[in-house]
Amino acid sequence: MAETSNPVPRKNRAQNYFQDIVETVREPLIVLDSDLRVQGASRSFYRAFRVTKEETEGRLIYELGDRQWDVPALRTLLEEILPEHTEFDGFEVDHEFPRVGRRVILLNARQIINEQRNATMILLAIEDVTDRRRVEEKLRIYSAKLERSNHELQDFAQVASHDLQEPLRKIMAFGGRIESKAGESLDPQCRDYLRRMLNAATRMQSLITDLMTFSRVETKAQPFVKTDLSQIAREVSTDLETRIEQSGARIEIEELPTIDADPLQMRQLLQNLIGNSLKYFQAGVPPVVRVYSQKLDVSNPKSMVESALARKLCQILVTDNGIGFDEKYLDRIFTVFQRLHKKADYEGTGVGLAICRKIVDRHGGTITARSSPGQGATFVVTMPIQQTKGTELV
Repeated sequence: MAETSNPVPRKNRAQNYFQDIVETVREPLIVLDSDLRVQGASRSFYRAFRVTKEETEGRLIYELGDRQWDVPALRTLLEEILPEHTEFDGFEVDHEFPRVGRRVILLNARQIINEQRNATMILLAIEDVTDRRRVEEKLRIYSAKLERSNHELQDFAQVASHDLQEPLRKIMAFGGRIESKAGESLDPQCRDYLRRMLNAATRMQSLITDLMTFSRVETKAQPFVKTDLSQIAREVSTDLETRIEQSGARIEIEELPTIDADPLQMRQLLQNLIGNSLKYFQAGVPPVVRVYSQKLDVSNPKSMVESALARKLCQILVTDNGIGFDEKYLDRIFTVFQRLHKKADYEGTGVGLAICRKIVDRHGGTITARSSPGQGATFVVTMPIQQTKGTELV
């Protein structure tokens, strides 16, 4: 009669199967018995903490290493798991480990249920978040410095604005008096000098005002509310009535969506874009400005995410029949102080479109443009219809 090998006990097979699973997990794992002694650990545990099985298995978890696990709060949590059928996640330990140095780890613990539905062991999972905590701390420090810098910059801008505006007002006031009282007695060259001085002061005043508007996009921002863009566009058109009449322009405002936004900033955005179209018109061709919205062009979405994104965003377009521009300058036009034309040809400070981009950025959107020389321009603003959860709404 042939000999038969003794089958591996069912309990041992289960333990071996469980140990095989443990070994496949990259995060360090420890298995504890009901007395909180180490029954086994994954290879990643031994590698992470540079210890051996002989130094680990069979010992109370509190005795490992230099008793780094002997934390009163952790002891309480572990001792309650089996009798109270509890578990925990994200218990943080910040410790100087003997062989690996200072580490910050998060511990998760669960009961291990056997085939008899008894909880006789505990699985302790360890996540090393040291690098993440270091990055978070650096970001926190950087954020604090940036916030201080922004406050200082804002204070400086306020002081600079006040201190610069006052002498400018005097230059313009006294220059105007000289022009009105003595202008006729001045020779042509002196009158030209005076006019240049007053024009420079006016441009400086406009520049300071635009810079203050740019700096206040976030610092003086209002909460987001339901905002009817059609109504705002019509109000902007009314505000620009004088310029529209002077240029013989026609403003076509189509139905626009209602979105979560800062109404004052939406007014500023549309006023800058429409005003831009009224400024850069072709000589002898009355400006025609069309303001409209359209759905995102996602006719064949590649994923559910892309399809959902199209439903949550809207596009506002401002198109004109003006002089246009070469698209190689696209990035440049949204930068502060960047102009594509001479000051003598077109008024402005080169800040308007930078303000538009900052407003759109604050609303979580994007702004771009399509154009070619002599063929007009189309500015495309893409923004969320509803702001994400946590954004301040009233």
